[in-house]
Amino acid sequence: MRTQKGFIRNTAVMFSAMFISKALGAVLKIPLGNILGGEGMGYFTTAYSIFMPVLSFACAGIPTILTRNVAGYAARGEYGDIFAARRCSLLLAALLGTAGAALIYIIALPFVGFIANSPASLPGVLIIAPATLFCSVTAVYRGYYEGLSDTLPTAMTQIIESFVKALLGVGLSYIVYANGESLFGSQQAALPYSAAAAILGVTVSEMCGMVYMLFRIRRREDNFSEYGRNIPKKQLFTMCKEIIFASLPISLGASAANLLSFADMITVSNCVDLSVKLFGGYWGIDGNLSAIRDITAGPGNFMYGCYAGMIMSVYMLAAAASGVIGRCEMPRLAYAAEKGMRNETTHEIKLLIKGTAVITAPLTAIMAVLAEPILRILYPVRELEVTVSVVPLVILCAGGISAALLGAVCIVFHAYGDFTFPIKVTLIGGVLKLMFNVVFIIFPVLNIAGAAISAVLSNTICLIYAVKSVKRTHNAEINCLMYSLPSVFGALGGGTGAYLFYNGLSPRLGMIPAVLLSAVLGGIMYALMLYIYDNNDCVEVIKALRHRKA
Repeated sequence: MRTQKGFIRNTAVMFSAMFISKALGAVLKIPLGNILGGEGMGYFTTAYSIFMPVLSFACAGIPTILTRNVAGYAARGEYGDIFAARRCSLLLAALLGTAGAALIYIIALPFVGFIANSPASLPGVLIIAPATLFCSVTAVYRGYYEGLSDTLPTAMTQIIESFVKALLGVGLSYIVYANGESLFGSQQAALPYSAAAAILGVTVSEMCGMVYMLFRIRRREDNFSEYGRNIPKKQLFTMCKEIIFASLPISLGASAANLLSFADMITVSNCVDLSVKLFGGYWGIDGNLSAIRDITAGPGNFMYGCYAGMIMSVYMLAAAASGVIGRCEMPRLAYAAEKGMRNETTHEIKLLIKGTAVITAPLTAIMAVLAEPILRILYPVRELEVTVSVVPLVILCAGGISAALLGAVCIVFHAYGDFTFPIKVTLIGGVLKLMFNVVFIIFPVLNIAGAAISAVLSNTICLIYAVKSVKRTHNAEINCLMYSLPSVFGALGGGTGAYLFYNGLSPRLGMIPAVLLSAVLGGIMYALMLYIYDNNDCVEVIKALRHRKA
């Protein structure tokens, strides 16, 4: 009973922290988009694009191994090994974090000049580098406490970091931008430094998270230091080697997960600028494209900022919801697969796929039909950015179900203990995204809509490959099309209803009330259609979420 209560407590804490962090993340990204616009968000996102792969490699593997080791040591009462494992992990994390920061400093200049095609992003890249060290140390403490079944420190650091990031990021960026005329001659000239000020908020927030952990570990009586005073150095060295080799595949997999965004960073800006050179006549005829070319320092950076900094921020609000089903179903599915219970495994896979579709399909469909008013509500002072962002957001949302189902199928592989295939499929998706971007973005009639098409195509191809692979390698029964079709049909009805409701209500109520009411009515229509078409399975999914096993 104590274990079950601990599981429920930890789950509640983590979900609450995730909700608060997501909300505060939106507080950062959306006001920042209004301050910086497409051009400034290009500088901001470029700094993040070099930071995230290095951060993932430094922070993913060691904390995961530490969590697993600490849990095992605690269960066996080996408290000296707990202290030794934490000490080794902190040392390795500090070395990796320092090396990661140094790597960013070394490659910063060639990166922004030749790879990202955004030389003005250099201040932000230089400022974000130290955050690698802060995050690495904080991640080790998170892994340590989670190994002791205490998720509260992780939740607290997430909330502290998100709060400081939102407050300082938006505040500093606005101060620099508002004083751009006096400091830099014009507000447009201040955009790179305003973006760098927002990045400074990110770095300071990560430092605050680390400081919180350092104070906590010294204040509480759970560091087991008295057990680890006489541990031989040879044992510590051996433990360090074991941690490095065990964490390396996890770190590589986490870095691979950032390949899609890195592919966008490499191709979007460069391909847009190439399009301006090859199809200059079309860019001069089209009013929006002509304005982008004439009023911005670089069309490529502007378009990349719109896509990665604004469109993806809105799209991920809907896409992130699908991960809830995976977290709920993972323990049940892993248990059934481990025990070789074929019927139960098939049942849990069906619930995973159907549950993912049930949540993702209506959110993405309604967001697709209401894309333009949603963007205008979130970015009211950025007319040009909204105009070029509507079509890409519609395309991403229309194909969002394939990305969600791909994530669900990767969870099936994890349940079978296969952690290499998700890395493989991520690498394949990154290569496909890279190639498709080059093909589509160059055409000026598509521009960043080509990046959205590339995302949908690469996700769909990888989904088909993943389904065939899980059937072949693990003999699993899975039919994504059959399981998700009812939700897709229901989403089409709900999306159509939301579109009609909005067009009828907006002239009378105004944009914001019409969007909110239309989304609610569209959701109700979706639920009714889904219940009529597939009521038994819907009830089954709801029961699985309510009565999942620890």
